[in-house]
Amino acid sequence: MSVPKGVKLTPMLKQYDYWKRQYPDCLLFFRMGDFYEMFFEDAQKASSILGIALTARDSAREIPMAGVPYHAAENYIYRLIKAGFKVAICEQVTEPDGKNLVERKVVRVITPGTFVPADLPMESKLAAVRIKDKVMYLALLNCSSGRLEAATLPEEDGLGLLCSFAPSELVIPKNLKEDTRKKLLQFMEPRIVEKDPDDFDPKEGARRFCSEWGIATLEGFGFQEDDGSIGAAWAAYSYLRETQFGVVKHIKRIHKSHFSSELIMDYSTQKNLELIEGDKLTLFSVLNRCGTPMGKRLLKEWLLHPLVDHEQIRKRHDGVEKLLQNWTELQRLREVLSSCGDAEKALSRLGMGLGAPRDLGVIRDTLGVLPGVMEVVRGAFIDEVLDIPGDPRDLRAKLESALCDELPKNIKDGNVIREGFDQELDSLRYLRSHSGEELNAILEREREKTGIKNMKIGFNKVFGYYLEISKSYLDKVPQNYIRKQTLVGGERFITEELKELEEKLMTLDIQIEAREKVLYESLVQEVLENSSTIQDISDFIATLDVLCSFAVKARECNYVRPAINDGYVIALRDARHPVVEEALGSRAPFTPNDVLLDSYGKRIAIVTGPNMAGKSTYLRMAALLVIMAQAGSFVPASKAEIGIIDRIFSRIGAKDELARGKSTFMVEMVETANILRNVTPRSLVILDEIGRGTSTYDGISIAWAVLEYLHKVCDGMPKVLFATHYHELASLADSLPGLFNLSLAVEETEKGIVFLYKLEPQPADKSYGVEVAKLAGVPEAVIKRSMELLRRFEEERNFKELGGEGQVDNGVKVKQLGLFLPEAEDLVRDIASLDPDNLTPLGALELLYKLKDRAKEIIGEN
Repeated sequence: MSVPKGVKLTPMLKQYDYWKRQYPDCLLFFRMGDFYEMFFEDAQKASSILGIALTARDSAREIPMAGVPYHAAENYIYRLIKAGFKVAICEQVTEPDGKNLVERKVVRVITPGTFVPADLPMESKLAAVRIKDKVMYLALLNCSSGRLEAATLPEEDGLGLLCSFAPSELVIPKNLKEDTRKKLLQFMEPRIVEKDPDDFDPKEGARRFCSEWGIATLEGFGFQEDDGSIGAAWAAYSYLRETQFGVVKHIKRIHKSHFSSELIMDYSTQKNLELIEGDKLTLFSVLNRCGTPMGKRLLKEWLLHPLVDHEQIRKRHDGVEKLLQNWTELQRLREVLSSCGDAEKALSRLGMGLGAPRDLGVIRDTLGVLPGVMEVVRGAFIDEVLDIPGDPRDLRAKLESALCDELPKNIKDGNVIREGFDQELDSLRYLRSHSGEELNAILEREREKTGIKNMKIGFNKVFGYYLEISKSYLDKVPQNYIRKQTLVGGERFITEELKELEEKLMTLDIQIEAREKVLYESLVQEVLENSSTIQDISDFIATLDVLCSFAVKARECNYVRPAINDGYVIALRDARHPVVEEALGSRAPFTPNDVLLDSYGKRIAIVTGPNMAGKSTYLRMAALLVIMAQAGSFVPASKAEIGIIDRIFSRIGAKDELARGKSTFMVEMVETANILRNVTPRSLVILDEIGRGTSTYDGISIAWAVLEYLHKVCDGMPKVLFATHYHELASLADSLPGLFNLSLAVEETEKGIVFLYKLEPQPADKSYGVEVAKLAGVPEAVIKRSMELLRRFEEERNFKELGGEGQVDNGVKVKQLGLFLPEAEDLVRDIASLDPDNLTPLGALELLYKLKDRAKEIIGEN
């Protein structure tokens, strides 16, 4: 904060200045009553970003000020976080007494990766990375769900996993090499947090985790103490602790990521296939019929990380099938699940000290549905395919008996604890609601004891409640009465009993609030002690929710159960693209097509056809159905058999990287290089228009060479769908075994072309580019001129195959594609246009020398 020279700071502003200097990289939310106030530069920044009024603390307007209501602070903080700021929360820690300055201190720092709001549907994700000798030690911490995961894996694979996790903040060692840092940030833009390299030490991390959680070893979680990923896990966890000032009570275990058990897709593939993110519909949005926030999060995880163990996949498919066979039970189950809130997020907020009564209510309601869920699960026999969690009956019963049905947003609002749960609280509440009765009861007892029938009870601000007795009865006043005031017609007294009641009544609201807070905090502590069980229950409910979602979607859209095995065949009969089918709706049926690939007779398909004919849709469809099947979903087809795929690669589109300043061709080549380096025998590769970003000659050459490489790599086992406009590539099917041609059918009519979207087992004979331009509304004059030029180019073009044969490394002979360079074509045209009869001998000699020089330039000998 820059305080202008000459500005005098009040004691309160000096307090603000002190805390701002402690957290200079944060916007400071300074609690003042019902508002969080900001001053000076912070106020100006917040006013600009949030659109709130910028006022001044002083008449000279030297102290800019802006504020937001504390009860609505989350929404404002969210917008500041999105704008790239951190926010330090400075709370009042003493009550105002009108005399002394209220004490304040920063209680937490809110960052993009650690912000867990109660009412906003966002996920806060934090990751930590250490890289050594091409090995990545990676930790992923979802602060919204409280799940901490660690993995050790090859650097390239780790980058894909990190990108798919999409962290808001990334913790790295300060000494991380600059080129490695750039590689990490190639596909994402998290806020970078640098920590001392010692914070990534695995042995120290293991020791501190064990101390933190009160355990002897991490071996129960599957880790050795020297596992490098433990160091990354501690770096992430300790950063969360720092921002929350040590309050992290809900994370009590680390999950070991078994990366080898997942189908691997790099970030580019995930984006290209629009699994989670897209401009409109995505695979997630199409399959999402989940009723719980936990289920929605898990569905995203399953789609980004499908399985490769066919037994685990079978269990998921069994669950979906059993739900479909027990449709009535499924409907009951969905109804029960719909009453579940976000228990994972509620537990995280409670564990980070951010919780509120409604978070306890979410835990109560989630535990409350468990018996009903289990009844339905057992009735539908789904328990055979699920990991059944423990049932914390005592905790559930306690929460149900302790908490009111409708809970307030804040503990200070009261009415959190149900009547009948705590005798002391009940007594205090009874006093508050029956204070008049209590006073009357005292009055009647005193009249009875003294015989003073006209005794009255009253109250004033000077000495509180009193008993008033007229002069005629003063001789009957007991000795324990304390005289407080003498009047003309009598006197006023107090008793110890009356004073005690007065003190109770005067502090009743404070006592009720304090007692309710004690009971609330006791319940929170008990919930946190059961955090592992609650997380297991949340996982169980989320899994059940996703299986229900798969079943509902399968029934709605006539999906079938795929046969999964360890073979090498992808056979999809009458397959449909799930997202395109959803987008079409009732307007038009999706035209189904077969996909048949294996690692023997048909392993590489060259798909040709005009733009808009459906080539890209066909490629994406094949990949999406594999992902759906291995994630546990049924698929849109009449029949499906899938041999386990361990990696999916795609090269489709480049819009994100174009926005980062990379050329189309560079992006294409980087992604192609990644595919060729990392392809495996069980990979599915989909390539769309390789070579389109450069000249025709370069493009065909690269596409041709890529096909040859994929044909020989890994003993020719990868399965490939290769869409192209280069019809010349179709001839490869004659010389490379296992390579075959497909095309999307087009019907030519008098009015133009009609796309049939049906696959044919042959190459396309034309590209129909001009016809597509006509359909797109290109002016008629341009279309006419295009047709003229097309006919001329087709007559003149020289895509002739030169004599001779070449061979690739595995000994297969292929015809070589001979292409004249543009300069060579010009030279040939000039020679063809010569008229030797009209040349003099000297002119002919000069011309011959010129032609020779041009030829030498073309072949690079000048």
